[in-house]
Amino acid sequence: MRILFLLFSLLASLQLFAQEEEILLMNGKRFMGSAIDTSGYKIIFDKYKGFERKKTKSYYRDEVFSINYLNIEEKVFFYPNPYFYDEYSIENMRYVVYGRRDAREFYKTKWVLPVGFAIGAASALLMDGSIFVLLVPVVYTGIVQIPLVKIQKKSIASPDFIGNGFYAEGYDKSARIKRTKHALLSSATGLLTGLLINELTN
Repeated sequence: MRILFLLFSLLASLQLFAQEEEILLMNGKRFMGSAIDTSGYKIIFDKYKGFERKKTKSYYRDEVFSINYLNIEEKVFFYPNPYFYDEYSIENMRYVVYGRRDAREFYKTKWVLPVGFAIGAASALLMDGSIFVLLVPVVYTGIVQIPLVKIQKKSIASPDFIGNGFYAEGYDKSARIKRTKHALLSSATGLLTGLLINELTN
């Protein structure tokens, strides 16, 4: 009986994963799920994780780049605007989105977090009671945007993307967004920590 149950669970799992498609958004974010309706102004699909059915999600059509049906068929929702000659072609935008995706998932901001925390905490301790300490996260976030974004080889899904300008464009944008979020979060956390220490020690 136990073996039959395990076999049934395995078959159910295979059936569940067989229904999954990859939904790739214009910002590079992607989900695994099952498309419900792609005919309207919103793309509606169920997002799955393991054996459990997750919540139903929806995005406007212009937020979705494509849906990949089991790597057999791809439905692309992005189309260039015919009234703008400098609009990206589908293939060029594909590289942009792939760059956004790889940076979003794999780009590492190794130094941004610890440095931001240290600067925030030190500023709170040194600028005791000064209202200008609140500007530290903003200033730090601006500073971390100065260095060029280097595409990390470990974060590239395919070597074919190396040297592609559209891919680099998408990668750079997502990497800088990640830098911004991490800089604000780390410096603000350090700032609050320093203020708390000041409050407890004074």
